[in-house]
Amino acid sequence: MTTKQDECRTDFSRLFEPKTVAHVGASAKPAAGRFNFTEYLQNMGFPGKVFPVNPKYEEVSELTCYPSLSAIPEPVDLAILAVPASGCVEVLRDTPADKVRFVVIHTSGFGEMEKGDLEEEVLALSRAKGFRVIGPNCMGIYSQPGRIGFWQDHWEIVDRPGTVGFASQSGGHAINAIKGGMDSGVRFNKVVSLGNQMDVSINEIVEFMGRDDTIQAMGLYVEGIRDGRRFLELAKEITPRKPIVVWKGGITENGRQAVLSHTGAMAGNEEVFAAAMRQAGIILVDNMQLMVRVLRLLQPPFSLPGGRLAIFSPGGGNTVNVSDLFSVQPSLSLPRLGLETMEKLKGLLPEENVDVKNPVDPGAVGFLVMDKLIEAVGNEEEIDAMVVLLTADYLSNIKREESRLLVLETISSTISKLTRSIGKPVYVLMRKERQNHEDIDRYYRMMVSKFIEKDIPWADGSFKNAAEVFGLLADYAQHVKRSNHRAPDGIGGRTP
Repeated sequence: MTTKQDECRTDFSRLFEPKTVAHVGASAKPAAGRFNFTEYLQNMGFPGKVFPVNPKYEEVSELTCYPSLSAIPEPVDLAILAVPASGCVEVLRDTPADKVRFVVIHTSGFGEMEKGDLEEEVLALSRAKGFRVIGPNCMGIYSQPGRIGFWQDHWEIVDRPGTVGFASQSGGHAINAIKGGMDSGVRFNKVVSLGNQMDVSINEIVEFMGRDDTIQAMGLYVEGIRDGRRFLELAKEITPRKPIVVWKGGITENGRQAVLSHTGAMAGNEEVFAAAMRQAGIILVDNMQLMVRVLRLLQPPFSLPGGRLAIFSPGGGNTVNVSDLFSVQPSLSLPRLGLETMEKLKGLLPEENVDVKNPVDPGAVGFLVMDKLIEAVGNEEEIDAMVVLLTADYLSNIKREESRLLVLETISSTISKLTRSIGKPVYVLMRKERQNHEDIDRYYRMMVSKFIEKDIPWADGSFKNAAEVFGLLADYAQHVKRSNHRAPDGIGGRTP
C-alpha cells in the first residue's frame, strides 16, 4: 500500500546514475583550486551526455559549451554548479521549470557564512522549479555504477565494483574516505558529500542507501542532523540487516564552534545522542582511519566475528601486549584453549619459546605448520574467530623475490582455504616494524594486494587499533543477534 510519505519520497537513482550532466562554470583554462568536473567525467568513461555551461566559451574539453542551462537542448538529470554563491541563484532563477532533476552546488558562501538568505532563495527556486539540491558547500557525487566522480583520480577505481555507501557533511572527509580505501581494499559503490544540507538531508540518503541492494555497508560523517528522531528510526530499521558506521563531528564545545563555521549545523546533547545511536545498532567511530578499518571488514564475503578470539602472535612480548589490549574491550575475550587442543599444538611445535594457551605464540617455526595450528584451534567450540599476526618484515628473511611470492601465495591460499573448511573467519593482522624502508614498504604492499585478491579479511595498525576494530565488530554482531536477524552472507557476513 502506497502512503503519502512514499509518494513524496525522492527517487535518487538518477542522482547516482544520471544520463545527462551539466557542468555550470566549466572552463577551458586550468586554475589553482578549480575542479574540472567535465574532465573528471570524461576520464571516468561516463556513458551519458556531458554539457559544459559557460557563456565565455563555445567549446570546453572538446565538447560544445552552452551559455546557460536553458540553452541545453534536452532535460538535465544532474547540474553541477561551480560558480560564486550569488551566481548560483542567477543560474537557477533563469532555468525553466522541470528542466533539471538534481542540482549539486559545489560553491561555499551560504549558510556557513551567515548568508542564509541565499539558501532560502535557492530552496524556494527548487520547490518552484522541481529540482532537489545537494549542498551547498560540498564536493558532490561519486558513483561506481554511474561512472561519475568529483576528484581527479576517481577514474582509477571506477572499474572496481563496490558495496560500501558513504555520506559526508564534509567534502574533505568524502575525498579522504575514498582515498583511504582506494589502495586498502575498501570498495565504494556510492559516495555523496552533502555540505550544508540545505535541501537533501542525511536522513534521505540513509533511507535510500538502506533500500539500495547494491550497498551492503554504510559509512557516515555527520555534524548536524535536523531530525534526530527520524535518523534513529531509520537506523533501528536498517542496522539489523545492514551495518551503519557513524563518525560524529562537533562533540566538544570547540568542535561545535568549528561546525558552525564549516557547515552551519547545530549540534545537540552529544552524550545522549551517542547513547541512542549505539542502542540503535550504529557503530560509532571518532576518526577516518578507524572508519576505513571497520568498513573494510564489513564488506562481502567477510563474516562478522564473535567476541571470542584466538590470536596467533609470535613473540612473548607480543602475547602480553595483545592480552592486555584485547582484554580491556568489553565485548572481546581470549578463552583459554582446551587441554586436548593444547596437546595438539604442543605436538606441532618445539618445546622452547612457544606458548599454546591463548594468545598462541608459535615461535620462529610456527609459519611452517600454521595451517595445522589454525585448524586445531578452529575446532574449539569456545572460539568464534582467529587472528593471525603477519609482519612485512618476515618477508625480508627470504632472499629471492620468486620465493617471497611463493611463500605469500602459500600463506594466503592456506588462510582462504581454512576459512571455508573450518567455517569460522580467519583474520590477518598486518604489521611492519621498520618504517619508511623501501623494501619493507614494498613487501607490505605485496601482502595487502594478495589479501585483497584472495578476499582475506585483514586489519592494520597497532594492537590497540585492532582491538578497537574487533570490539566494534563484535558489538555489532551481538546487535544483529539480539535483533533475531541473520545477516545475509556478504552484508558484513553472518552472525556467529
